[in-house]
Amino acid sequence: MLGVGSRYPLNGVTEQDVISFYDTYELPIERDVFIRGVLALRHQASIESRFRKLAKSSPEAPIGTELRIGTWIYTRLEIEVLYNAWTRGKMETLKNLSRLHRLLIVACIYAAITQGWDQAAMAGAAIDVMADLGRPTTNTTLSKPGNNTEAFKIDLNLHLWLLGVTVGVPFFAGAVLGLIITDPIARILRFGRRGAICVAGIFSFISVVGSASIHKWEHLLGFRILLGAGMAGKASIVPILLSETSPKNVRGILLVFWQLFVAFGLFAGSIANLSVYKLNTHASWRYMFVAACIPALLLLSLILFSPESPRWLLKESGATEGHGNIALRRQSLVRKAFLALLDLRGEPVPILVAGELYLLHTRLIEEQRRLEKDLPGIFPAPAPLNDADRPHIALIEHISWRSRVQLMFFKRGSTRRAHLAAAAVMISQQLCGVNLLAFLADTFFKYSIFHNSEHVSTGQKQVLLGSSVALMGVNFISTIGALFFIDRGNGRRTLLNWSFPCMAISLLGSALVLSGSHDKPSSGVIAGHYTFLVLFITAYSVGEGPAAFVVSAEVFPLVNRELGMSLAVFWNFLGAGILAVVAPALWKTLGQQGVLLLFVGTNLFAWFICNWLVPNTGNEDLEDVFEQLEVETGFLLQYTLSTLFRRVTKPLEWCLHLGSKSWTNCGYGRKLRSRRAEFLEHQNRNGSTRPTEEHRSEGLEMMEE
Repeated sequence: MLGVGSRYPLNGVTEQDVISFYDTYELPIERDVFIRGVLALRHQASIESRFRKLAKSSPEAPIGTELRIGTWIYTRLEIEVLYNAWTRGKMETLKNLSRLHRLLIVACIYAAITQGWDQAAMAGAAIDVMADLGRPTTNTTLSKPGNNTEAFKIDLNLHLWLLGVTVGVPFFAGAVLGLIITDPIARILRFGRRGAICVAGIFSFISVVGSASIHKWEHLLGFRILLGAGMAGKASIVPILLSETSPKNVRGILLVFWQLFVAFGLFAGSIANLSVYKLNTHASWRYMFVAACIPALLLLSLILFSPESPRWLLKESGATEGHGNIALRRQSLVRKAFLALLDLRGEPVPILVAGELYLLHTRLIEEQRRLEKDLPGIFPAPAPLNDADRPHIALIEHISWRSRVQLMFFKRGSTRRAHLAAAAVMISQQLCGVNLLAFLADTFFKYSIFHNSEHVSTGQKQVLLGSSVALMGVNFISTIGALFFIDRGNGRRTLLNWSFPCMAISLLGSALVLSGSHDKPSSGVIAGHYTFLVLFITAYSVGEGPAAFVVSAEVFPLVNRELGMSLAVFWNFLGAGILAVVAPALWKTLGQQGVLLLFVGTNLFAWFICNWLVPNTGNEDLEDVFEQLEVETGFLLQYTLSTLFRRVTKPLEWCLHLGSKSWTNCGYGRKLRSRRAEFLEHQNRNGSTRPTEEHRSEGLEMMEE
């Protein structure tokens, strides 16, 4: 299953509804197979329950099993496909992904590596490129041959700011350009998810090759702006594409691949930086830039051969812009969605493909009708009255860009709460301070290891690059740990809740170690400082690093997903750009110890806002995430404060009772249930009720044998 479920959406669907849908879109599948596929999804709960009992009692299942729903009898091959899909564990699901699905994942991996390598290239080249382009940031570069004879008049403070601008401009540009062009490239130009990633890859390739060949700082700035557009495009679309094409039980794992291979790109780029610096110390920065084109070329060679997102194709079937017959275009896009599902599943019979296509279509109609309640009048034409409660035979409609912006900013509801959740977790990635190491690693270690020495020799430069390589390696290896926790119950929020306090403690330890060093730091101080930084990177890589993009890719409704993810990346890149610009000045003003203490505080603030605004996702289908976002923001604040108060007072009450009271029952205040359960009880007390899951599930027909 590609992240869709059938607990209640297909209740009430009739055989005639299915036939009408089939005839409308002239799908390339036998009609009887299509009907059996939809019926199987309608009765998934009862069929899956029976299959799981068979799996426990009979090692040869489903051999000899018969399946009949009404008058429809399923073939042996169809039963086998359904059985395998609904009884596999996570590892079996990953092993049995189709060939084209694996190709798509590999293409997304190369996109992530490109993202990380681009950042590593600038981190390694930053100091030397500024010096060679006539913008030195230290006095050591003034004595280099070929420098301006007026070198002593150079304003080093200005150049320090220009260094920050050079490092930060891709993020400022990406924040703005990604928000403006990502949605139009995918929708208006009809490039789709794959096409948008391809355009982003082209931008990245041109920018790094151009950066390696420039001779003026202004030209470097121009190519860095182009790089920003490419980075924002990949960061906005790749996680969405992975989330929309992944089976539900491994969705978190595959989404972690984005952050995992961004970390690998940083690691590989750092190794490349060290290697080329040893080959040619004078022009090494040019080779650092050009090496980053390798993963971009691999990305471009694969992405257009990968399947498109079926969800995107179905959503676009409601578009009414452009010339030609709208009905024919709608039919063509629905058929393409069917073929994309066929490629992704790669099964011998399309029984599940048929059911999933119909189910996805139904869920999209339901989603749009929920949004219409938040913003009445967003659809061009309302459904006929007799179809008001039957999304099975309705048509998908298009929601304008303006309406989607209104939903995210100005209308209370799940879409705005999704925006707040994504903004919180993305901004927190910058508040934690990890990008001080990712963007300006060379400068960072110069301050700590060599105590801001202005005379860094070639050997010392290699030590700086080697330190960066080691930390990026820790980043990559530690991110692997997130694969084992991200899809567990409350996995996303659990990782976030552990990550920020651990990062704060690590930075505090690092700052305290540095406080014992007044002049040149001793080997013990450097070792202690570096150890705490390793612990900091580990805490980030297991928690906030992967969780930020996983949560952001999941929380938005499908009709608003490109714009929502682009906006989430906007907040992330805006924070990264500001951090890159102000970091050199912060170091000069506060010193490295002061900067570390500052980020101890920002980590604690990030912990609070994520605890408050980020819902737990991962245990539900993509289309069901809205249920976690129904809890009002004000109620969430009260809930968060009550929960934190109980946690803080738990040790106090335990000590007052001298350990006689169990730790679980300690803590002042009422022990709270889940956020959603408490909110539903709050609504019931105030006389505002809503259908429960049990009510929704009424009417589910059992399988007939």
